[in-house]
Amino acid sequence: MSMRRILLATASVFALSCGEQQPTRAEDQNAALGGEVAARVGSRTIPLSVVASVAEAQGVTAREAVRKLVDDEIAASAARAQGMSERLPVSWRLVTARARFAADHFREEGKRRGPPTDEEVRLLTELHWAEVDRPPTVRVIHAIVLLPKETALVASARAAADELQRTVAAASDDDFESTAKAFQHDPKLELRVEQLPAFTDDGWVAEGGGRMDETFAKAAFALPSPGATTGVVETRFGFHVIRLLARLPEKRMPLDERRVAFAEEVYMLRARDLMKARLDALRAAHRVDLAPGAEELMRVVKLSHDTVGTP
Repeated sequence: MSMRRILLATASVFALSCGEQQPTRAEDQNAALGGEVAARVGSRTIPLSVVASVAEAQGVTAREAVRKLVDDEIAASAARAQGMSERLPVSWRLVTARARFAADHFREEGKRRGPPTDEEVRLLTELHWAEVDRPPTVRVIHAIVLLPKETALVASARAAADELQRTVAAASDDDFESTAKAFQHDPKLELRVEQLPAFTDDGWVAEGGGRMDETFAKAAFALPSPGATTGVVETRFGFHVIRLLARLPEKRMPLDERRVAFAEEVYMLRARDLMKARLDALRAAHRVDLAPGAEELMRVVKLSHDTVGTP
């Protein structure tokens, strides 16, 4: 038996047992357990599409889905009759539920517009380049004598960096850090040793974001192979000695794969734009006034909520 025939047969049982006597209207006659209507509770109708969705989502039979929906509508009708939907906290929960429904609606609308376009893929590629369109990168460790604030110490800092370079050049990769940290220097100068995340030849960091000094990045990429060490490299931060630890190959995801990978994010961004457009239209059509003491009232509400049940 098809799903539609099951729904219609099931609906007939519940319509007889749960229906209320209502004034006859043309639309009621048309909706009387036929067409797209599965059941009616009082003046409220339950569409076949809703029954099918509930049955699929909850993994139950059409009969069980109708029973659940009828029970829910009976309870909802009783709550409405008692005015519960107008009182807190129920009224606020209804508002938040409608907001979620609106968000779901906008997402589905965004999805109906089709797969990500080339332009949408391009924009997200720029945002997520490190994951889907990463050029070759390097990892390095460096020791830096920071540029002193006192101009008189700059020459001493450069001389210390020269000596530091000669000291660490012969050290192995494993010993570079300890050798650099053990380097004896004027206590007025500041020495730092850091292993850095992978970055591109123009300095963009592929692991965590940010950007290296471009002069520093170019010097690192100029090293011929892992284990090689630069001379002293001067940047606006100070005097560096750089050791190349590894070269990492590029990572380029094909366009079609990116389109699939970005689909959910594209739907979310479309939904955001649709919701913003809707909110902008509503704000233009309806005046919104914020009470002068609203912020203070919210602090009181939050404080009261946080302190409930405390001794």
